Amino acid sequence: MATRWFSLTTRIFTSTAAVVAAVLGVTLYFTSREAARTADTTVDRALSQATDQISTQLDSRRRALQGTAEIFVKDPNYRALVQSKTQLADLLDQTVEAQQRIGADWVQVTDADGMLLAKSDEPGAPQDTLGGSLIGGALSGEATAGYGASPEGGLLQTIAVPVTVPSGATETVVGALMAVRSVDATFARSVMGASPDSINVAFFVIDEDGPRVVASTIGTGPEITTTIAEIHWPSEDDTVEAPQMRVRTRMAGIEYVALGAPLRTASGSLVGGLVVFRNRDVEFAAFRRLERTIILWGGLGLAFAGLLALGIARQITKPVLQLVSATRRAADGDYSADINVKASGEVGTLADSFRAMLADLREKQALVEFLSAGSAEAKTVAVNAASAPTLAMNVHAGGIVPGSTFALRYEVKEMLGVGGMGMVFRAVDTELGELIAIKTLKEDVLGEDSSALERFKSEIRLARKISHRNVVRTHDFGESGGVYFITMEYVEGRSLKDLITSRGKLPVPVTLSVAKQLCRALEIAHDEGVIHRDIKPQNMVVQADGVLKVMDFGIARLAKRKSGVTQQGMVVGTPEYMAPEQLLGDEIDARADIYAVGCVLYECLTGKTPITADTPITLIAKVLEDVPLDPRVVNADVSAALSAIVLSCLAKTAAERPASALKLHDMLAAIG
Repeated sequence: MATRWFSLTTRIFTSTAAVVAAVLGVTLYFTSREAARTADTTVDRALSQATDQISTQLDSRRRALQGTAEIFVKDPNYRALVQSKTQLADLLDQTVEAQQRIGADWVQVTDADGMLLAKSDEPGAPQDTLGGSLIGGALSGEATAGYGASPEGGLLQTIAVPVTVPSGATETVVGALMAVRSVDATFARSVMGASPDSINVAFFVIDEDGPRVVASTIGTGPEITTTIAEIHWPSEDDTVEAPQMRVRTRMAGIEYVALGAPLRTASGSLVGGLVVFRNRDVEFAAFRRLERTIILWGGLGLAFAGLLALGIARQITKPVLQLVSATRRAADGDYSADINVKASGEVGTLADSFRAMLADLREKQALVEFLSAGSAEAKTVAVNAASAPTLAMNVHAGGIVPGSTFALRYEVKEMLGVGGMGMVFRAVDTELGELIAIKTLKEDVLGEDSSALERFKSEIRLARKISHRNVVRTHDFGESGGVYFITMEYVEGRSLKDLITSRGKLPVPVTLSVAKQLCRALEIAHDEGVIHRDIKPQNMVVQADGVLKVMDFGIARLAKRKSGVTQQGMVVGTPEYMAPEQLLGDEIDARADIYAVGCVLYECLTGKTPITADTPITLIAKVLEDVPLDPRVVNADVSAALSAIVLSCLAKTAAERPASALKLHDMLAAIG
């Protein structure tokens, strides 16, 4: 951000540094020449110690990884699974457990011929034959270790241990277990935890373009890469002494001495290395020959700089105090404060954020008050059901009836509704003591449509990716007595459709609160690659505290799939809220949901959908051709800016709509 250059911290630091540098510059010049004579000795000693320390920690981590792996592969059950090569699902589960127990990033196991049997982080990995010295060494009966580069370009510390079974008095190798841990920024920081600030480390891998930094405590700029390239890295047969792997360099105006150490694969090939950097300039601080002079002039300079900094800080005091006052009022429930702060830097950013927060709080307060005004009306429950249960609907699904225990775990309380896919029940999870909703898949639907089960499984896989306070959480998927079901969060409140039906058009502040929360929910879903495809008021519920919950991701599909149960040309959704491209069965993206958001906003503001018709065919034709009436014609409270946003969401072509849910949220926030 450009404003960061003008922040209070930066201005104080710059002013202080400029004054101190001017005063101390001449004095430090005379001390630097004397310090240089002994600085190199101190630097060399510190670099050697740091390099030995890091090498020791790497070796310790390798030994811990290898030792735990060797213990794990002695498990008779695991040996039997590797030897049989038939129960691959169980072997995958055990391999995932091995990853957790060993403390690896991922683990894979092969058979005696090197063919991959299971990979903890990639359940569907192809069963290719793995070669190389690492696996080969383990298959020959010896534990092996080394370093490697990941497909993404990271640096990996790897070990492989043989998996053996008793064969008389000896052990027969039936496979190999390979465990991997990344050498990443977290590890770099940990190895430097006890080192002085003047010591830094960088890890790198060598690819076809040369060295590339993968983890560093000193940054990853081109200067570091250049320094690494300047070091003479030994080949497999070289016997290079440590001093030849030491270079002096200058980065960001600071002089460093760098010492390298190679990292090799199990076969001995150079795959990367580590470089320890010592800030050579720090060593000059140890020399205090002119200490009294430095203290005298430095003290005077700092005093002057302090006065200058005080004057700058006072320029910020007034707006900060105004923000403090507004914060106290907000804590007391008064969100009407006018933040009239004109400042740059962090203070200006804070003021803008606080304005937006107060606007959201005012809108949410309006929504809560709106709900409270109709609190005498009956509540509805967020269950993703098409209608409330009636006597005719009160039939069991695989033995699920109120008062029964389903799947040996769930106490069924009541049936909440029946939808196209199945029934929804309110139940208590006896293991967790939580109130939940259970959604089942109708037997007749499963019988008539062979792809229904796949759609149901897709629902749980997609829905579980999305975790946000504005999305109804999906818990689990299971089957009991031939009945497939999912469990989900039980949310009590009123559906947005019910609010519109019973109260008519909603006030603008209430609509804005609903719209922003809906955008936040969709932003999270779209970031996961999930398009809802059926955004409508019936699929949203508003809790008594004003929190909006979006549900029914059951017909959502990944934005980009090579194959799946939803084929091109299949129309999924509710026509009144579907974008033209969705009605035509064309390829869609997140902007189809943006169109549906526009329909919801239009209905909130006017009490009716943008396009209405007597028959589905007529409706589809009108959606493709007709331009909705400007919402201001129906509701005079709608501003021109809000109307323009709603109509932009309802554009016939996706390219004319807001590009994302985040963009739409920001547009709404700008008028809030």
